Amino acid sequence: MDRHEHWNSIYQTKAVTEVSWFESEPQISVELINTASFSHGRVLDVGGGASRLVDRLVATGFESVTVLDISEIALEHAQARLGAQAAQVHWIVGDICQIGQLPPCDVWHDRAVFHFLTEPNDRRKYVDLVTRTVRIGGHVLTLRPSAHTTVNAR
Repeated sequence: MDRHEHWNSIYQTKAVTEVSWFESEPQISVELINTASFSHGRVLDVGGGASRLVDRLVATGFESVTVLDISEIALEHAQARLGAQAAQVHWIVGDICQIGQLPPCDVWHDRAVFHFLTEPNDRRKYVDLVTRTVRIGGHVLTLRPSAHTTVNAR
């Protein structure tokens, strides 16, 4: 089973609230993103899936919100929850290790994708994409569900 099938399988067999990384209120991510982007510019949520973070970003009025996930099923959950507001978000289905280009952003938010990349080549591709995507002066927030960390990117 490849990564795409694996993550789709999870979202087909479990409710969004049953996955171990579910947060009813993504408070830490919201606070970090607001701090990193006081101008409420462009945010990219890597591995955003069915997270409720996108709801908070749309409600806050960011200039541009993009959510990337390998599972279209996860993104469909988020889109259904947002209803008409889903049209305000740029949704991308894809594997972070296979995407050639993403829209430029001021804040790159990743709550666990990098953590799951165990192959050195996948990590290199990820870092290369970060470097090409995050604008000068932007921020990269890489978080793990159990330990949150912030890193300035550029």
